[in-house]
Amino acid sequence: MTDEKNKSLTEKLKEKSGKCSNTLGRLMKHLFLPYREMIRGKGITRRWLFTTFSLLGTMIIIIFIISVSLINSFYYNNIKQIIDQRAAVTSDYFAQTAFNSYAAMNENDYRLSAQTFVEGFADKDKMEIQFINGRGTTIVTSSGFEPPAGQPKPDYEEACKNGDHGTWNGLNENNEHVYAVSYILELPNYKGFRAIRMIVSLEPTDSAVRGNIILITAVMLVVLLFISLTSSYFIRSIVNPVKSITDIAGKIAGGDFSIRIQKQHDDEIGDLMDSINAMAAELALSENAKNDFISSVSHELRTPLTAIKGWSETVLMCGTEDEAMIKRGMGIIIKETERLSGLVEQLLDFSRMQSGRMVMNFQMLDIIAEIDDVVFMFAEKARKEDKRLTFYEPEQAIPVMGDRDRLKQVIIIVIDNAMKYSEQGGEIYVYTSVENDTLTIGVRDHGCGIPADQLPKVKQKFYKANTDKGGFGIGLAVADEIIRKHNGEFVIDSVEGEGTNVSIILPIARQNSMIEIASMTENADKKSTESDVKDNA
Repeated sequence: MTDEKNKSLTEKLKEKSGKCSNTLGRLMKHLFLPYREMIRGKGITRRWLFTTFSLLGTMIIIIFIISVSLINSFYYNNIKQIIDQRAAVTSDYFAQTAFNSYAAMNENDYRLSAQTFVEGFADKDKMEIQFINGRGTTIVTSSGFEPPAGQPKPDYEEACKNGDHGTWNGLNENNEHVYAVSYILELPNYKGFRAIRMIVSLEPTDSAVRGNIILITAVMLVVLLFISLTSSYFIRSIVNPVKSITDIAGKIAGGDFSIRIQKQHDDEIGDLMDSINAMAAELALSENAKNDFISSVSHELRTPLTAIKGWSETVLMCGTEDEAMIKRGMGIIIKETERLSGLVEQLLDFSRMQSGRMVMNFQMLDIIAEIDDVVFMFAEKARKEDKRLTFYEPEQAIPVMGDRDRLKQVIIIVIDNAMKYSEQGGEIYVYTSVENDTLTIGVRDHGCGIPADQLPKVKQKFYKANTDKGGFGIGLAVADEIIRKHNGEFVIDSVEGEGTNVSIILPIARQNSMIEIASMTENADKKSTESDVKDNA
């Protein structure tokens, strides 16, 4: 029974261990995926990681070298300084004691004094002290073990050369790392190199240095791991959204304007996502507007072409006998041809506006007379449609610097729209007002009006507030562009169900601007000639 329980417990431990290993493996794979991409992939990940770890690796190596140098300097220099000072003091003290004890010291006296000194030496457990005779032989040592004959003493040899002291850092006969210092003894009535030698083991110091180096290495690795993890997160927070943006931008470029990017963070990447989403929305609107425009152009051009074709066939078949039918048919053909020509002219104006080739031929003109001509032109149409068109004409002329044909074109567009959206029996008023050297030409109707949510869009190209009416949806856009080129304003106010008021605001011409306007007119004539040549081509 106990064996079965142990077996079951062992299996559970193995299962938990396996789950922990899998979880840890997935975590490490997730965290260090950018580093695998650095090796295999390309782009911003590779550049980022290469730059980061090049700088980071260089800094870590420099810090590590400096830290190791400081640790070595701190430990070994302190040990050497302490031993050197201790050896100097000890040698002076021993020489002074020997001088006071012996007027002349022989070899035996030297040995006895050395043994006595070693026996009273308090730090025998911390360091070894040796006494060397004039032949370079160690005669007394605090360790109790006589060193092997012929053992090298580099520090003693150095002391003999310079007559003072010498040091040595190396391995002794037991392969122990030691530091030794020898001082020449100035003994009374003795000629030769007798010396005191101190030896200390550096093994504890080596262990302390290694421990500190291991600690520094561990700290560096922890810092490197932390930076790697934060870099991984940072790279992922940039690269992954950029990849998503790239994929979706490719789909948008392929024509899918309905796709959107899910914004995750409110930062620069998030702003980029918002911009791309806004761009996709605008492209979708433009695509819909383009499709509607193509459909509208096809419909608008087909209607007069159908009438022309139909009546041409009718006139051809009726012969010369039915003069009334021929006259009626030719009238319709002429009327539809003029209508078709007007539609084509609208398209040409829009093309010029889009390409920036719409130029103005400025000249001094009486704008009131031009308005009166347009109103007279629409009078017969208003009568036939049972609508009343009224122009409240001022008594005096109002001079304006502008392009006669373009300003008439704007007035025609506005009055034609007012007629188009007014019901049978409706009234259209045309009026003017002057204030602060500014002329306002107003056209007011009591038609269906424009919904408030559509009012800001009516001057956009291809936009039609009422799709039941004909037209390309570019008339108001062209009118707005023409008025802006006259340094004026084109304002539309409307209330749905009550009607629309269009205001054309123009600056009144002043006498001191005649020279400037003449120059503008000359330049406009040149540009107009060039534009006509291009259009004809």
